[in-house]
Order: sequence, then C-alpha cells, then structure tokens
Amino acid sequence: MNSIDLMAVGVASGVGGGLAPGPLQALIVAETLENGLKAGLSVAVVPVITDIPLIVIASMIATRLPDLVLKLLGMVGSAVLAYMGLSMIVGAGSVESVESGNTVHTHTLRRAVVVNLLNPHPYVFWFTVGSSVMGSARSTWSSMMFPLGFFLGIVSVQTIISLAVHWTSSISPMERSVARRLSGILLIGVAAYFACTSVK
Repeated sequence: MNSIDLMAVGVASGVGGGLAPGPLQALIVAETLENGLKAGLSVAVVPVITDIPLIVIASMIATRLPDLVLKLLGMVGSAVLAYMGLSMIVGAGSVESVESGNTVHTHTLRRAVVVNLLNPHPYVFWFTVGSSVMGSARSTWSSMMFPLGFFLGIVSVQTIISLAVHWTSSISPMERSVARRLSGILLIGVAAYFACTSVK
C-alpha cells in the first residue's frame, strides 16, 4: 500500500478504536466528569504513550516475516477488525461501558497508562493488523503512516468524547448508539479492504 492508503486505513482504524466501548473510553468519561476537561484530555492521549513500544515491536516483526506469513496475519487482522465492527453494531444500544465509567476512580495519567497496558486489545491489534499493514508498505517511512493515522483518528475521537462530556455533562444514549453503529460499519469496511489487499 502507498502512504495515502496507509494513512487512510490508520485513521479509519483509529476512529473505530476510539469509539469502541472499553476501559479507556470509560476512563475518559469518568475523568472528565470528576476532574474536568484537562483530566479527560490527558487520558485521551494515553494510546500514544502505551502503543509506541508495541508499534516498534510490530514493525520489527513485519520486516522479518515472509510474504506468506504477512498475508496470513493480514487475514487474521481482517477477522479481528470485522469482529470488532460486528460487536459494536450488535452492542450499540448498551450503555454499560460508559455508565460504569462514572464509578471508576482514577485521577492520574499513570493509572490510565496502566489500565491501557492491561487491555489486551492493543496487543492483538498491533501484532496482527499493525504488523501486516506495516509489512505491506513500500518503505520504512511509508510504514509509519499507518500508526500516525491511527493516532490521529483515535486521539481526535477521544478528544471529541471528552469535550462532549465536558460541555453537556452527559452523552445522549441515542447519539452514542448511532456513533457506535457507524463506527462498526467503518471497521467492517476497513476489514474488507484489508482482506482484499492482503490476498494480492
């Protein structure tokens, strides 16, 4: 894939990841409600801190794997993305993940980093999707377009979530449901595109 394709796939994956229910999203809501916008925004940038070591390892793996293995990883990554997308569509009406965040008492960036490091999703994502996508790049520089796009997508979405909570003190269940369904569709589309490029 060229740099533009890698950036686009990264942004789409980041947007989907940012809207996916999980501990980090709950922390963003909880911190914004309890400690203000600054605390919520500090949690929103946590993936940049926690995922960089995973990206380095994934990129090293990608440069040492044969094409056949990269294609197999690409298919596994496509399945992971499709599963995430379907899960978001099916569970879009659930309010559990955000509402439970109101009872989470975390007040420091350090605790947010620990929470994300204990989350298995980043490891699965970067060692399947990440390594395969970066392995398909035409150069080392091009391969970095994928994580840059991912960070742009996920941090932007999580920042918007924090701002929305700060301005309204709550997120409408209907708006949250629609956003998650759209995000699920986006992830399934990325999975289909990723699967097509992996088998070429």
